[in-house]
Amino acid sequence: MSGAELLLSLAGVVTMMLLSVIAYFLKLLIEDTRQLRDELAKLKELFIRLEAEQALMKTVMQRSRSPPKRKSI
Repeated sequence: MSGAELLLSLAGVVTMMLLSVIAYFLKLLIEDTRQLRDELAKLKELFIRLEAEQALMKTVMQRSRSPPKRKSI
């Protein structure tokens, strides 16, 4: 094996290893993105529920604060 062939083989191995590492990290990035998307959907749903609950509590508080109407004698 000549020096040029050895150098090309070594360059090929290094390139293959770098591409494998890049593919591994891309896989992890895609998985994290999917998890983040699912968590964001849950967070949006929770936010909507909290807004509805807050509106309900606000109406209940406003009703309890208003003084009762007096009957005319």
